[in-house]
Amino acid sequence: MKIFFAMDLIEGECVRLVRGDFAQKTVYSDDPLALVDQMKAAGARDFHIIDLDGARTGQPTNRELIKSLRGRIEGYLEVGGGIRTDEEIAYFRGCGVDGVIVGTRALTDSAFFEGLSAYRNIVLGLDMYEGRLMVKGWQEAAPLTLEKVLDDAAGVGVMALLCTNIARDGMLAGADLEGLGRIKSMTDIPIIASGGVADTNDLRKLKEEGLWACIVGKAYYEGRIRIEEAMSYAD
Repeated sequence: MKIFFAMDLIEGECVRLVRGDFAQKTVYSDDPLALVDQMKAAGARDFHIIDLDGARTGQPTNRELIKSLRGRIEGYLEVGGGIRTDEEIAYFRGCGVDGVIVGTRALTDSAFFEGLSAYRNIVLGLDMYEGRLMVKGWQEAAPLTLEKVLDDAAGVGVMALLCTNIARDGMLAGADLEGLGRIKSMTDIPIIASGGVADTNDLRKLKEEGLWACIVGKAYYEGRIRIEEAMSYAD
């Protein structure tokens, strides 16, 4: 299993939200470049970066910072947040981003979703809340069933599924093993677990589930999981 360390960006700062609520924001660093260097020195390799300004507005606004971060990160890097056009996908591919996360437009525009078959590095974001797929920064329910989306994703050939339990995100409430297991039983597409990881016990359980990757965010920033501990579960 791969371990992706999360870095959420708002106005150039590294932050974490609670359940995607912008009113519940904690700033962990005003220098993401220095923070990445610090994390790398502790053993972090792979990163998951979200432009929260972009997720809220529908247009990435931290592009230059993300490009600079790519220059510091030698391992896998996936990026998301407001990526809703072919031009944005091309920009991040041009920056050398390994996984481009697309959510809202793919789940609301069938023609755009089908067009993603032109790429081989698309990570489809599946944000779940009480059994519903959510879009537009988790503010609205998508007009599709999970079964339909998984079938379409297989047809398009997306690289991976980023599965987030919104109710657990930023809550340190433990990974949603039941929900992740259900999705895993429905598809052969590699799954990235997101939301709720609180300690190394969660990492152990997720690895036992046979998931491709999981994201460590608030648990690291709050000192509950050290990078050295997390990396002991990485392939």
